[in-house]
Amino acid sequence: MRKTTKVVLAGVTTFALVSVVSLVLLTNGPVRTVLASGPQLADFALLDQELTVGDRGVACGAVGTAFEAHITMTNRLDIGGADGFVRVKYHDNDFVDYAIPVNTTVQISLVGGGTPGTDDGFQVTNGGSGARLVGQASILLHTSGAKLSAISSTSFCTTTVSSGTLPFGA
Repeated sequence: MRKTTKVVLAGVTTFALVSVVSLVLLTNGPVRTVLASGPQLADFALLDQELTVGDRGVACGAVGTAFEAHITMTNRLDIGGADGFVRVKYHDNDFVDYAIPVNTTVQISLVGGGTPGTDDGFQVTNGGSGARLVGQASILLHTSGAKLSAISSTSFCTTTVSSGTLPFGA
């Protein structure tokens, strides 16, 4: 029994050593990040689809730099929500629908800004589904970035109110 135990422990020790050496080799070298070092800007917009408010969506974007974006949305039953979607639509009108059951929250992190007119902006809506969303979208970017005129001339993120037109269409 002892011999088997020693062999197993030796095997585990060898595996652990190989794993550490592999990890060191994989991380030895430059690591690229999404954002350039230096000063950064941040902005956010709130979405409130309660019947008394009725926002249509939120949008964020920037030109001249990559950015990180974070989206947090809750689909609330108490304001009429049903199982539905959080739609993230990009400047080129491609979109992804994330399923959101009623009374749940989704958190989405993404990067953009690499291709002008394609991923330099995004908007968040319920995509016409039965979801009633309350939440926010935010953006973090280098100070070299400029506002995306399709979204706003004054902010990196904005809310489209019930009577407004969404930047990238419904």
